[in-house]
Amino acid sequence: MCRGYASISYLHGAAETIAASRKPTFLYYLGDYDPSGIDIPRNVETRLREFAPDAKICFTRLAVTLEQIAALRLPTRPTKATDSRAQGFLGDSVEVDAIPPTILRKLVSDAIEGHIDRHSLALLRTAEDSEREILQSMISQVSGAE
Repeated sequence: MCRGYASISYLHGAAETIAASRKPTFLYYLGDYDPSGIDIPRNVETRLREFAPDAKICFTRLAVTLEQIAALRLPTRPTKATDSRAQGFLGDSVEVDAIPPTILRKLVSDAIEGHIDRHSLALLRTAEDSEREILQSMISQVSGAE
């Protein structure tokens, strides 16, 4: 997680970790829809790919998107003219905080759960339920024996 632009040393360290894992890495970005908020994920992805050229990196912007701005009727603000990246940015800006927390949680949850094998998860939950029942039974037996 980073707020604003990540330092080169942070991104270099992250790239080393990604490369060492030798597994696909999925990165999800939630940020403002403004010139910097659009450029930050581009910068992060570019640097990570530069520092870990053989790593499989999947980078996805979860929020804020133009589609979310329209669908959720998010409040806008004028784009800051002082932002050096404002040149060529069209339209107003939107803060990620404008998206209700329940929706942000759902976006993140859906992204993460998209990597989970549903069948394996169901088996795991069944096993956990069974183990919980066994432990409750053991506790009851010990409590009743006293």
